[in-house]
Amino acid sequence: MPGVHRLGLATCYKIPICFMLKSWHRSVGIFAAVFLLLLTVTGTLLMQTDDLELDSRYVNNERLLDWYGIHPAPPPISFSVDGHWITQLGSRIYFDTRILPQIDGRLIGVIAVGDELLIGTTSSLVLVTTNGIIAEKLGPESNVPTGQTHLGHAPSAKVLLRSPSGQFIFDPESGLIKADATTQALAWSGSGSVPQSVLEVINQDYRGAGLSLERIVLDLHTGRLFGSIGVVMINLASIALLILIISGAILWRVRAREKNAAS
Repeated sequence: MPGVHRLGLATCYKIPICFMLKSWHRSVGIFAAVFLLLLTVTGTLLMQTDDLELDSRYVNNERLLDWYGIHPAPPPISFSVDGHWITQLGSRIYFDTRILPQIDGRLIGVIAVGDELLIGTTSSLVLVTTNGIIAEKLGPESNVPTGQTHLGHAPSAKVLLRSPSGQFIFDPESGLIKADATTQALAWSGSGSVPQSVLEVINQDYRGAGLSLERIVLDLHTGRLFGSIGVVMINLASIALLILIISGAILWRVRAREKNAAS
């Protein structure tokens, strides 16, 4: 449409393409403003992650956890020794209400060994102090039999292990494990029902430890919190901002030409 740039702004608005451009600029601006505000707020929060400790603060809202597919904890496996509860939820093992890190396998038993507790799993033996500190951890590299099924006391204060490959005696003092087919256990470690007060705390930890505030803010920033639709909306908002810049520049140029022509 030749000569449009010579027209005044008021005249330009009477031309369909200019009227449409103004209408688009206004509508797109409202749409983009909402997402620009969201991106600005979430971007600012992400820049302050360390100061706000967003990466170490966790969310326990049930609806959010369900939305992220973080389901309630599975039934616990618990053993009580000397007033302490050792409990397994999923792949995590807790000393009372505190998680014990990097312990593999399924919990099979817990017994007292001197001033410490011996935790047995299907693939490891772990000595823990009464303060819940891991003192020693033994695995297959220390000849711990794989697939252990039972942990118990043997005569002479030794520890008896049972697995599909046979029965073994573990000496906590030396750390040696040797086969033994004759010794009978005085008592095998038996599971129990963890107190509800303890279970509530570790259930909350189990379900909430996978959802930090940083992840929620980041997913809001990228739109992933709302799935594929959210990502599409953020992409559309980016395009809208580009349209807003172009249309704004065109309208500004027309206004500038009008002022120049008037002067």
